[in-house]
Amino acid sequence: MQSAAEKLFSTVRAKLQIAPLKYTPPPPAAQQQPRAEREIALQLADRCGLRKIPQHLREIAEQGHALLCPANMSRINVGMASCGQAAGAGPWAARLAARPDFADRVLVRNVGCLGACFGEPLVDVRTPDGLHYLFGQVSSETHWPIIRTAQQRSLQRGAWLVLRERRPGVFTGFEDLAIEKSYRDSFAAFFEHQKRRITGNCGLIDPLSLPEYVATGGYFAFAKALLERRPEDIVAEISASGLRGRGGGGYRTGWKWEAAAASSDRRRFVIANADEGDPGAYMDRTLMESDPHRVLEGIMLAAYACGAGEAYIFVRHEYPLAVARLRRAIGDARGAGLLGESILGTAFALEVGIIQSGGAFVCGEESSLLQVMQGRRGEPWPRPPYPAQRGLHGHPTVINNVETLANVPWIIARGAEAFREAGNDDSPGTKIFCLTGDIPNTGFIEVPLGAGARTVVEKIGGAAHRDVKALQIGGPSGGIVPYTDFAMDFTSLNTAGAMIGSGGLVVLDKSRCLVDLARHLTSFMTEESCGQCLFCRDGLARLANLLENLTNGTGDPGQLEELAELSRAVASLSLCSLGRTAVNPLLTTLRHFRGEYDAHIAGTCPAVYCKPLIRFEIIPFRCTDCQGCLDCPVQAISYQAGKGALGYTFDHGKCTRCRACAEICPHNAIRAVTGGVAP
Repeated sequence: MQSAAEKLFSTVRAKLQIAPLKYTPPPPAAQQQPRAEREIALQLADRCGLRKIPQHLREIAEQGHALLCPANMSRINVGMASCGQAAGAGPWAARLAARPDFADRVLVRNVGCLGACFGEPLVDVRTPDGLHYLFGQVSSETHWPIIRTAQQRSLQRGAWLVLRERRPGVFTGFEDLAIEKSYRDSFAAFFEHQKRRITGNCGLIDPLSLPEYVATGGYFAFAKALLERRPEDIVAEISASGLRGRGGGGYRTGWKWEAAAASSDRRRFVIANADEGDPGAYMDRTLMESDPHRVLEGIMLAAYACGAGEAYIFVRHEYPLAVARLRRAIGDARGAGLLGESILGTAFALEVGIIQSGGAFVCGEESSLLQVMQGRRGEPWPRPPYPAQRGLHGHPTVINNVETLANVPWIIARGAEAFREAGNDDSPGTKIFCLTGDIPNTGFIEVPLGAGARTVVEKIGGAAHRDVKALQIGGPSGGIVPYTDFAMDFTSLNTAGAMIGSGGLVVLDKSRCLVDLARHLTSFMTEESCGQCLFCRDGLARLANLLENLTNGTGDPGQLEELAELSRAVASLSLCSLGRTAVNPLLTTLRHFRGEYDAHIAGTCPAVYCKPLIRFEIIPFRCTDCQGCLDCPVQAISYQAGKGALGYTFDHGKCTRCRACAEICPHNAIRAVTGGVAP
């Protein structure tokens, strides 16, 4: 009788039956390239130390190289991840692809996210001489310059940045590009200070193209592992690299793999945790949308190393584009003989399926995730045993988040020592952060662990130092810390009372009230609590209520001590890591910004943000008596003719603090002030 897992995999196999990929020889123009450029597979094999290249992998690499670097054609890449599509890239891509005059002259491809979300829609025009012209915020003004640049193979106007291939005609990712010319310095700085290892393909290859992924070195690490390394060698390499989990607590990946591989239970699972629930964090989504084969290859390497024959990707249902691209990647890999039975002619067999989560925040916690996968309510269980010892259906289960797994092919291809060249001893490698908040250059970045906060916020993000007040790091379970030039690694952030978490980084300027932000995050965690633990369920609700009092102006000094004491109790007595870290925003703001709490007790909001603690007034010397503010939607402003600026009166009882009057005043003559609010 089949188990539930076996029945599920039978369904997965049926759905993923796809005809084998048909490989066509590269076009005649590509065949005329010098031998050093044609034999891209040899260069990729040398780079990763693969001694013998499987013939069909070689053929796929050649096909992909002809697509990435067409010898006598320009190539236009249109960013079509979620951010690009939201910015309107779809019509531009369709319009360019439909041009009849592009036939045999210009190749148009849909790619993922280049990371510079603030510049979407983004278009990259590659010309046959190996130059890449990046156009940001594409509009009708840049439509024709893009077309002419591709047709005439030289820049017309409107590009933000020009990159060149270090060796023209050889392109295997962002590391092969150097800045040639900048027309927008902030855009160049956004890339200059990054180290794009894991995100090297994002925004530069077609995520639906297996050949393009292979042409950048994809699946060469998997072939090396399967054909030339034993599973224990792969586990040892990951352990030696010091790779730490990129999804939360920073647990060492090698320890999980070692525990699962050492089990006497021969049935084992690998799960990619893509249940990304942190507000402001979208690194996993972007990787799955932009480079799904890299995620899949990381899963395949983990399964081989740990002896697992079954793997799942547990992904949020709010990520339909990521799910569609992962399904395509799984199907194409299976069609190419990289999944299924007797992979690459070996005894290794693997099936990969996708499970879509209902989206509860707590399901990102690995034991809750396992409960959901087994048809139960998403609640954490006490540990030990850990999932690597006894997980899905009672069998050893390795659970890593998407970014962690995306690091694995790089490590196996380049080696643990090369991986440690970035970062520091305790936090080796790079980390993807999502820059959001009060910052000009929002986006998806990759920097060495230990990079300075000022490098990330000011040089990459483009923020002015004087405007930044604090950073929220690690999502709603992370901390809120003063803006200084601290090192962004696991140890430094833990010392500050925060954590890297999944990598959400929200920049907060001086207009932000941190008491209100702590209230908002605590309320969010209250609603997302699974309710299993008394202190998490009721303690968070009480904390949210106390913070509500403060922002309403009804707090008292004794409540600050209660906030601190109860927060410490929630942190120490909750069962899972989500409950234990839920109070981090509150504890860190109490620690670093106590003055703001004291001010709220006194009835003022230093940021002039909390509505019950603010009122509006006219600045007489700026007012021109235009009477535009009399359009107040709740008629909270009255006027006595003949008195000029002094004739305006605010009814603070009616006023909803919507700020409409201040926003529409053409002379900035209305301002919000705090304290002394009339009833």
